[in-house]
Amino acid sequence: MMTKIEKLLLSKQTVFSVGDLAVLWNMSERKKLWESIKYYLRIGKLVRVHSGTYVLNQDYSELELAVKLFSPAYISFHTALGIHGINFQNYHSVHAMALVSKKIEVAQKTFVYHQLQDHIFFNEVGVEKEGNYRLASPERAICDSLYLVPSLTFDVLDQVDTDKLLAVATVYQSQALAKRVSRLIKEKNHA
Repeated sequence: MMTKIEKLLLSKQTVFSVGDLAVLWNMSERKKLWESIKYYLRIGKLVRVHSGTYVLNQDYSELELAVKLFSPAYISFHTALGIHGINFQNYHSVHAMALVSKKIEVAQKTFVYHQLQDHIFFNEVGVEKEGNYRLASPERAICDSLYLVPSLTFDVLDQVDTDKLLAVATVYQSQALAKRVSRLIKEKNHA
């Protein structure tokens, strides 16, 4: 029979919420679940990184942690722009989009959550599943960024699909954002 830790290792996740542990260990009784969590914490097989969030060791995905610390959320803004090679500035913090703004510090790392309105956040256009987290496509990351910081500039737009960018911009239902995106496309085409 497989141990609880072996089940976690086979899951392909690197970060686990209490709910994840309940499902992976098939434990519906909360008292037994907490006893198991406490046991594995005590013997060092689980590490608590934040309230209700656990890892097996220090080799975990910060992006996966970001969406587990505060859920629902998806990786976007500066972090996604960097991943997609659109902006080169390296930020020490991880940026994600969520339903409320929040900042969480974990192990000298800052996780910053930027608020989006429900109709924008829950529209999946341009949000892709990337392993154990969701990541904004280049076009969605640009629109999220221009929505938050209208004057933000971008380093490289060569790989950006202008048709997708226009389609994503409609999600926000904002004429101001649509104008910013149109201006950005004109600048891209004249560069």
